[in-house]
Amino acid sequence: MTVELENIMRQEKLYKDPNLTIADVAKKMNISPHKLSQLINDNIGGNYSAYINKHRIEEAKAIIASNDQYTLEAIGYECGFNSKSTFYATFKKFEGTSPARYKKSLPELNQ
Repeated sequence: MTVELENIMRQEKLYKDPNLTIADVAKKMNISPHKLSQLINDNIGGNYSAYINKHRIEEAKAIIASNDQYTLEAIGYECGFNSKSTFYATFKKFEGTSPARYKKSLPELNQ
C-alpha cells in the first residue's frame, strides 16, 4: 500500500494541487480516507499534511537546484503551496533554513 501511495505521488505529482485533500488521494487509491490516514501514520510517520508537504519541499529543492529562472515564490506555488509565507515556513520547518539560504548553499548555482 505504501509503495502504491509513493508511486502515485511521484508519477502523478498530486501534491502540486494546493487544494488536495486526503479524500482525493484516497479515491485514487480506492481506499477510505480513514484507511489512508492510518496508512500514513503507521507506515510513513507523521500525518497526511506533513506527508504532502514533504513531497512539496522535495520538489521545491529539485527545482531550486536545477532552475535559476523562477523566483522562490513561484517555485512555492508550482509545488502546491497556496502562499509565499506557508512555503517559506514549511521549507524552514523541513530543511532548517529558508529557501533563499538553501539556494545560496548550492555550489552549482554559485559559481
